[in-house]
Amino acid sequence: MKRSKVSIIGAGPAGCVAALTLHKLGHEVEVFERDHFPRYRIGESFLPGTLSILNRLGLQEKIDAAGFVKKPSATFLWGQDQAPWTFSFSTPRTSPWVFDHAIQVKREEFDQLLVDEVRERGIALHEGTPVSKVDISATDTVTLTVQQDGAARTVTSDFVIDAGGASSPLARQLKTRRYDEFYKNFAVWSYFKRPDPFEGDLKGTTYSITFEDGWVWMIPLKDDLYSVGLVVDRSKAAEVKELGPERFYRETLAKAKRATAILDGAEMVDEVRIVHDWSYESELFSRDRFFLCGDAACFTDPLFSQGVHLATQSAVSAAAAIDRITAHEDESEAVHQWYNRTYRETYEQYHEFLASFYTFASFTEPESEFWVKRRISETDDERLSRKTWFDRLVQTDRNSDDWSIADFRDRASTMIGIGRHRRPELSDEFTDDELNIARVQWIGKLTKDLNSIKRLQWNGTEVQLKPHYKVEPHGFRLEPKQVLANEDGLDMTKWPLEEEHREIFAGLLKEDVGYKEVVRQLSDTGRQELSSQIVIRLMEAGLLTGFNKHGERVVIQDRLRFDGVGVEYEV
Repeated sequence: MKRSKVSIIGAGPAGCVAALTLHKLGHEVEVFERDHFPRYRIGESFLPGTLSILNRLGLQEKIDAAGFVKKPSATFLWGQDQAPWTFSFSTPRTSPWVFDHAIQVKREEFDQLLVDEVRERGIALHEGTPVSKVDISATDTVTLTVQQDGAARTVTSDFVIDAGGASSPLARQLKTRRYDEFYKNFAVWSYFKRPDPFEGDLKGTTYSITFEDGWVWMIPLKDDLYSVGLVVDRSKAAEVKELGPERFYRETLAKAKRATAILDGAEMVDEVRIVHDWSYESELFSRDRFFLCGDAACFTDPLFSQGVHLATQSAVSAAAAIDRITAHEDESEAVHQWYNRTYRETYEQYHEFLASFYTFASFTEPESEFWVKRRISETDDERLSRKTWFDRLVQTDRNSDDWSIADFRDRASTMIGIGRHRRPELSDEFTDDELNIARVQWIGKLTKDLNSIKRLQWNGTEVQLKPHYKVEPHGFRLEPKQVLANEDGLDMTKWPLEEEHREIFAGLLKEDVGYKEVVRQLSDTGRQELSSQIVIRLMEAGLLTGFNKHGERVVIQDRLRFDGVGVEYEV
């Protein structure tokens, strides 16, 4: 088997996971980290999908031994006068690496665990070794200039992964970063000594709590610590300068009454920290011999704890892509197209998800500068002009009476309704089981709507199979697959399909077939468990439209989705 030598910039979660994945795939790796560990980082709350990746890389025993706080859910006091609602991670354990919980960590401890594991597996990792230059001009190699032991040296490798975080040397060098005009926020945070006030199914949950000037995160950590952060509009920077960080933090936090009630007079035990301009993306995520991962590539917003998951998922994907290109150099362009597309789609999923929830809260909170700016109310919002998801929303809104900007806001409302508590205040009486009624009702309505479809229409004149890739879940190799598409470039990439599936949907071009019959045909091919989901995803992708017995269109509301939760992870 051909091997590549890969240089990795940065030894945070993205860099270490990329190193461990490449090592698992049989490649030679060297990691360069500018700092010395342990070192402080924010980004303490994870998603279940991150645990899944770490589990499959052989880290489960050490993670369990570290005693991190178990996170069963995320709980929101989202919108003024709204009852609490919980986004539960409970899900069937369909595989040993599917998780119904995440963890919350002190990053200096967690990152040290990763660094130690990288070294234990024989991978070279250099701390205190910043990368000052990345030369990507050659067609078949990459050359790094690193500062090590007070002297410059050059390192030549076949590929480079830049996982160097927000200060990524290659992203700066490429000048491809684009700051987000919608999420012009900044965060101010500190730590409080406070045992978790809840037992039962709320124990370990994070809190996101809106107030007039923005929202508050609250994350329970080991040793009875609470990470408490304010997310406010960038216009508040002048006030921070005038008052000083600590006074601004204390006075602004005092306005968030529901957050201070949870703190219940707890003592602040650390300094106040600030981070600006965190929301950005890159024009490209990979090309030729380089890949950007994690915060080097993009970051949206901390609301749904996706930062470390984007880092680890992109790291596995970059490693798998390098492995594929090494073995099949003629596929290099196609592999880069896959990496750029899937990474951007995952990023935009989070972006869309967040925008809907911000818009929802903006109609309940006072008309403050923060919430007015976080509201989408028109189809010509220039802040979102580069976002594919917004273009799709606007296009649908213009051509159909079935979907509008108000409907987009209601998508968040639907999810909130599924997780809403029975009581108006947080209580130890809450159990995950009490959400079952709303879940069953939602599933029942969805099933009824689907069953009412008497004719499924394929949108296009051709049903095609086109090439795509998927990361194999156990070995992490990138494998060629095929996905359904039409002649206009629309496709559904979530699940690879084959010729027998293509023939089922090609049949829709010849005769009227309803939802139940299509599901039966898909089940006969061995896709019984996924048959409904395949139809739903094809509808969401714009490839299928359903009509009832009266010839009226049956609208299945697009679900707000993002990777890292549930039973089907992207990686």
